Amino acid sequence: MKVLAIDSSSKTATVALVDESGLIGEFSINHLRHSVILMPMIDELLKMAETKKEEITHIAVCEGPGSFTGLRIGAATAKGLAQSLDVPIVGVSSLDALAYNIGEFKGIICPIIDALRGNVYTAFYKGGSEISRLKDVSLEELGVVIDIVKGYSEEVLFVGDGILPYKDTLKSALPDAIFASPINNISRASSVGMMALKKISNGEICTYLDFKPYYVRKPAPLENSK
Repeated sequence: MKVLAIDSSSKTATVALVDESGLIGEFSINHLRHSVILMPMIDELLKMAETKKEEITHIAVCEGPGSFTGLRIGAATAKGLAQSLDVPIVGVSSLDALAYNIGEFKGIICPIIDALRGNVYTAFYKGGSEISRLKDVSLEELGVVIDIVKGYSEEVLFVGDGILPYKDTLKSALPDAIFASPINNISRASSVGMMALKKISNGEICTYLDFKPYYVRKPAPLENSK
């Protein structure tokens, strides 16, 4: 089994190739021209890993939440590859993947993705040998997240790009909070791929026709039209 993983849900465009033994290769660039660089990144990754496209058994892709444009680019790329290679798609939550980045932390993991206007996409997880989700993905005001964290007696570690704009506010309200290192706050396709392996073993796959990104909320122009 070889899984090609794609994540363009944030500023970082990242692709990886994984199998049951772990990571084969990964390529990440912090650049917003995802529509231009994503396929060349995939081609270069497969070339360097000496892997033919026909060897790929599954396409894993970040399903969201995240950048609306980035999610659409990732979905279109994954669906096109899955159709041409006749392989299934595995959708992985961006928050699940961020939690996997620092999954060995044994306390509470709180990924936060900046949703602008004082809001974040978030979920809560219990870390350790196996990551388990404690609270489903949601769009919350930062103050609500702070109140939820105050209800936990365990250490809480924040991870994700939401740390950058809101770290001072979080540190002021939650002096004991821990923050992931910058390298773990970015999207990593290797985490998407490793999470996908677990979903594949549980039969959580779909066809390219059935896959849809998970936006959580409508794009801003649609929200403002209400």
